[in-house]
Amino acid sequence: MSNATDSEQPPEITEETETIPIADLEPSPDLPPPPPSLPPPAEDEQSPISEPTRMNGLVPVILGLFSLLLLMLCGFFGYQYFQTVETSAIRMKILQEQIESSRNETEIRIQKVLDQNKETLERLQSQKDSLIEDLRELKEKLGVKHGPSLNHWVRFEDHCYHQTMEMVPWLSCSDLCVSLNATFLKTGGSRLKNIMELVTGNHTWLGLSYKKEDNEWKWEDGSSPSSELDLPKPSLDFQGKCVYMNSHTVGTDNCTRSSSCLCEKTIH
Repeated sequence: MSNATDSEQPPEITEETETIPIADLEPSPDLPPPPPSLPPPAEDEQSPISEPTRMNGLVPVILGLFSLLLLMLCGFFGYQYFQTVETSAIRMKILQEQIESSRNETEIRIQKVLDQNKETLERLQSQKDSLIEDLRELKEKLGVKHGPSLNHWVRFEDHCYHQTMEMVPWLSCSDLCVSLNATFLKTGGSRLKNIMELVTGNHTWLGLSYKKEDNEWKWEDGSSPSSELDLPKPSLDFQGKCVYMNSHTVGTDNCTRSSSCLCEKTIH
């Protein structure tokens, strides 16, 4: 059987290779020479595209930080501003309250002083009236009456008349006559002509003046003067005018002028 097996083996295959001659390849004279190859980039050099990319990433971060810082500054200064405004408002309110309180206290103090002065004036006026009345009573008790012993007095019928030595405005004549225990001549009547002849002197006030409300010349007792005095016709031009007498005539002048006064008293 071994023989049979051996006889049945396939024939051995022999590989044959074909040799192709390598032609000498030379570049064609018509083609340009190939460009020289670039050297490979160094390992530590970065690509030119990587730097702008990094900067583009940092700009938003920087802008964000700057905006946040600006916002914080605005908040801080805004808080400080509102604190200052609120403090100023509180101080202004306190100052206004102090001014109002001071003004009220000043008004109260002034009113109190005015009331005190008013009371003092009223008390002094009362004392003055009381002293005048006491002086009159004292003179009556001591028997001080009009008589020949008094100088500068003239008598006509039941009255005596005196031309004061002191010169005062017309409005002060009443007080001056009272101080002499007499009264300011307040009525004329028919005896005034005789009085003018007895009393010698110039520019002596009589109790006769122009009354604006009546537009008339009036004596202090409210009676009208006699036509014998020959006074000018009353008009508003005589406002503030009073009547004075000379030796034998009468005239008008400003009531504020200082002159002597004609006083009268009744004989007891």
